[in-house]
Amino acid sequence: MNFGNVNQQYANGSNPGINRWLNFFGRVNYSFKEKYIAEFVWRYQGSSKFSPETRWGFFPGISLAYRISQETFWENSGLNDIINSLKIRGSWGKTGNDLIEPYQFYSLYQLNFLAFVTADQVYHQVYNESQAGNTRAQWEEAHQFNIGLDMSFLKNKLTLTTDYFNNLRTKILITQTASVPTMTGMAYILPDVNLGEVRNQGFDFEVTFNNRADKFNYHLSMNGCYAKNKVLFFDEAEGYSPWQTQTGHPMYSGLYYEAIGIFATADDLDKYPHFDEARTGDIIFKDVNGDLKITGDDMTRIYKSSVPTFTGGLSISCDYQGFDIAIMFQGQAGAVRYIQDLGGKGNQNWLKSFYDNRWTESNPYTGYPRTFNRNDEYWVSSVNPNTYWLHKTDFIRLKNLEIGYTLPSEWTKQINIQNVRIHFGGMNLLTWSPDFKDYDPELEPKGDGFAGQGYPLQKVVTAGLSIKF
Repeated sequence: MNFGNVNQQYANGSNPGINRWLNFFGRVNYSFKEKYIAEFVWRYQGSSKFSPETRWGFFPGISLAYRISQETFWENSGLNDIINSLKIRGSWGKTGNDLIEPYQFYSLYQLNFLAFVTADQVYHQVYNESQAGNTRAQWEEAHQFNIGLDMSFLKNKLTLTTDYFNNLRTKILITQTASVPTMTGMAYILPDVNLGEVRNQGFDFEVTFNNRADKFNYHLSMNGCYAKNKVLFFDEAEGYSPWQTQTGHPMYSGLYYEAIGIFATADDLDKYPHFDEARTGDIIFKDVNGDLKITGDDMTRIYKSSVPTFTGGLSISCDYQGFDIAIMFQGQAGAVRYIQDLGGKGNQNWLKSFYDNRWTESNPYTGYPRTFNRNDEYWVSSVNPNTYWLHKTDFIRLKNLEIGYTLPSEWTKQINIQNVRIHFGGMNLLTWSPDFKDYDPELEPKGDGFAGQGYPLQKVVTAGLSIKF
């Protein structure tokens, strides 16, 4: 039996792997009458993934809080009758990330297809450097700032928690393949360097309300988060068109030709620049640089990605004399998804929504192009992504619904049962997504492009009986 390397065998069955870390932690807390609160934390960590010169990082953090509603002037002024409690808090911290390819300070070598033969007729294989080492690679850093409020009103029935956050990530390891020309012979062996910078900022909130009216109890809770990131620095080639640069745009935002309509008639072909193979029923691309030609220079980077800028939820629950109901909605906004339909190639077919509205000679003025075979047409090809196939994934979904009834205890005690509850429920019952009607807005892309492959979220209906003895 082979149990592997004897130096990596442990009685608990674990394997330490190839990486090692050493950490030192510390924390200091201060609180005065639970009104003034302060905390200082720090971490000094070493990672074997970096060279001995750069493997240690110091990551401190500080947080302050002031419960102003406990001040005497607050209570004497009557403000506590309006705002029952108010706490102001803020924090700043620096964290480090080493979730990277380890040991980048070493150069990598590989067998080359070339070889040479020495005078003694011996064949020698040649090795070449496949990736240069970077002995100065170090921790990626995140500087995180947060300020927030905790408040309660109406005798603590209504509570509000809100935060503003501003996170700056620096020293992100990226490869300088864009700014270093291929002619140097180094473009394909360059190591990652700590140059990238991204800022992510936004706010989140949660509002809850609990109340009781006689025998009717109800609870409402709403939460949301708005966050938007922007690339502050990314390695890009000199002379890159400003409408194509990654810098200043969200992470993972794509380059697309801007679709501005459909060639309805032959006259439209004379009005707009187009590819040589363009015909009526095709998609019109915008001539961004104004050179009366459609080329790769006309592709534009958008200000959206597949990551939503807003996510939120709403939950409502109530009960009255044995009846209870709980509802939860969820939603998102601000994201887009590229849908590359398969068309009619092979055994594929078109979506009914497309087929019913497609361009034809008898229906030229429509917002849909003609029928197509995927990748056979320039405006559907993976080579020429365009905004026509970008769709907003904004949605509101009825995520959970449950209705129940608990039998009166006077009934159940007669048969020695403590509690009986009947309930009906469902998951993913309704989804409203005006620009994403043919697919599930949360379905992840699979394969080359996205055409609805993958199993969508299931709509589940349940019924049950709970008996407690």
